[in-house]
Order: sequence, then C-alpha cells, then structure tokens
Amino acid sequence: MNETVKTPQVLIVDDIPKNLQLLGQVLSKEGYKIIIASNGIQALKVTEKVIPDLILLDIMMPGMDGFEICYRLKKSKQTSEIPIIFLTAKTEPEDIVKGFQAGAVDYVTKPFNTLELIQRVKTHLDLRDKTIRLNESNRNIQELVHVLTHDLSNPISAIHTTLQIVHEDPEIFLKMKNMMQLAIGNCLSIIDNVKKMSSIDDGKLQLVSEVVNLENLLQRSLIIFSQKLNDKQLKVDLNVAKETTVYVEPRSFGNSVFNNILSNAIKFSHPESTIEVSSETRGDLVELRISDHGVGIPEELLNDVFNVNKATSRKGTKGEIGTGYGMPLVKKFVTKFNGKIEIESEEGKGTTIILLLPANSK
Repeated sequence: MNETVKTPQVLIVDDIPKNLQLLGQVLSKEGYKIIIASNGIQALKVTEKVIPDLILLDIMMPGMDGFEICYRLKKSKQTSEIPIIFLTAKTEPEDIVKGFQAGAVDYVTKPFNTLELIQRVKTHLDLRDKTIRLNESNRNIQELVHVLTHDLSNPISAIHTTLQIVHEDPEIFLKMKNMMQLAIGNCLSIIDNVKKMSSIDDGKLQLVSEVVNLENLLQRSLIIFSQKLNDKQLKVDLNVAKETTVYVEPRSFGNSVFNNILSNAIKFSHPESTIEVSSETRGDLVELRISDHGVGIPEELLNDVFNVNKATSRKGTKGEIGTGYGMPLVKKFVTKFNGKIEIESEEGKGTTIILLLPANSK
C-alpha cells in the first residue's frame, strides 16, 4: 500500500475567460488541479471552502483589483500562507513593489512565456512544500523536547531522592533498590520512545514491511509478558485464525505496537481477569482487537491518548508506572504501516484497542 500523493491545487483569478482557459490548459498538462475565479469576490468565496496550494492572480480587474484581493488573503489566517503570483502587464517598478508589499511572492508579466510560468509555479510549490515540512519538523522537535524535559524530571527526581536517603542510611539500600530500578527503567523507556518517535518523524526509520503470520507475532509477545501475566493471574484469550496475515515490519510491530498495547492491558487490568485478543479479516484489511477488563480510561483523557503534548500517564491496578507516551508511539507506527487505530473505553469497565492493518502488500 503506497501513500497517496496529493495533487497540488492552483487557483487562477482573471476576469478574461480566454486567459483562464489558456492558463488552465498549460498547468493542467503539468498535472496540477485547476480552480478558476473570474473576479475578486469569487476568489475569496472559493478560498473559504478550498485552500489552494498556490494562487495566480491578475492585477487589473474591474471592482476589486489584484492588490486588494492579495491584501485580504494575507490578512486571513486561513489563507495567509498561500503563495500568490501576480499576473500583470504593469511592469513599472512601483507596481512591482506594491505587489510584493501586498504579500505576493513573485510576478509573471503578460503576455507570459509558458516555460517561465511553469517553472515559477513549480518553484513556489516546491518552496511551499518544504516550508510545510520544516514547520512540521519543528513541531515534532518541540514535542520531543517537551517529553524529555517534562517526563524525565519525575524519575530522575526519584533517583536523586533515593540516593540522598541511601547516603544518610546505607542499610536502607536494599529496600530502595527496586524503586531505583523502576525509576531508571522508566527513564530508559522514555528515552527509547523519544528516539523512535524522532526516527519516524524525520524519516530516518526505514521500515520494510512483509506479509507475516499474525498469530505467531502475537505469541512471541505473550511469551515476553508471561511473568507479568502470572504476577496478576491474568489469562489471555487469543482468538486469531491460524491463516491470518498482516503486512507490517515484524520487529517494530511486535516491540513498539503490540507490546505497548499488551503492556497497558496488563497494567490496567484487574487481577484474575481476562485479556481478549481477536482478529477478523475484512477484504484487504485485518481488524485486531485487544480488550481488557480493567479500570478504563476517564472521558477527559480519552481524546488525548495519542497526543504527545498531553501525557496521560496513570498508575496501574498494582501501582505500575508508565510514561504516558506508549500510545502516541503506537499510533505513529500504525500510521507508518498504512493502518488505523481506534480506542473504545468505559471508565470502570475496561478498554478495547482496535487496529486496522493491511493484510497484504496490495
């Protein structure tokens, strides 16, 4: 399954039908989706419903001229980032300067040269795409810094406090050892999650998916968690057809997706309850459901489970500590596999995680 490539949309604003037709034909041949408007009012109405990737804007039009349209578009938060190229027969320096002051990024003189027009449009669409990617990268960096600065402070403080107590009373070390191990493990989990999220966000993590047997993948994870399951006397009801396959990268699916989900199910399950794991094949998709009978998720936290900026960490039914960043990581990996994830939960009754995964490489 390949990621869908978005076709750039270009809005052409000109009061002369012949110009709209010619410009539309030229840019359509280059693979762009064309939207047209014959005056300023039409153009503003179009941008209320559709956000084009670039606007070609004629200056000389009856009623509202191109300068006024440009001013209005740049004042609106919704359209302020759209690159605008003026189409003009006015080549006097003061008119060109006025266009840039209005917010245009470039201008093309009439009558236009086809190759020049195509190249200018391509250049500014490329710049827009790179700007969007850069802004997204900056947001991701801010999220990861937030995780490190916010979530590492608690376990590090716990380690620091424990060391102070041990320094004053060395004999208490054995009693405090487990607390230190938990705190250090928590730090390492946070750092590992941040590294993985960063690798996904900057595109460095290359995942090579393959068709793998789902039951085998799940059984491996269940073996890893056997001790934790025994500690809480939990049973796992695995109901997955032996022939069921999913198209994922096996290691990251096991380590970063199912392990995180199963870890949460164990953490929040009441002792002596059952965790249910089932699957159903629907055409080219497999629906995998993991349900626990535990504390559930409070309604006020449910919408933020996948939000890395709002940690939803809570203690488990036996005081287990989590980072709150396992589920954001799960969603990033599931999205990377061209899948989807949903959560159903009722406080006091339990939680169901639903994964929709490709069954094959189609």
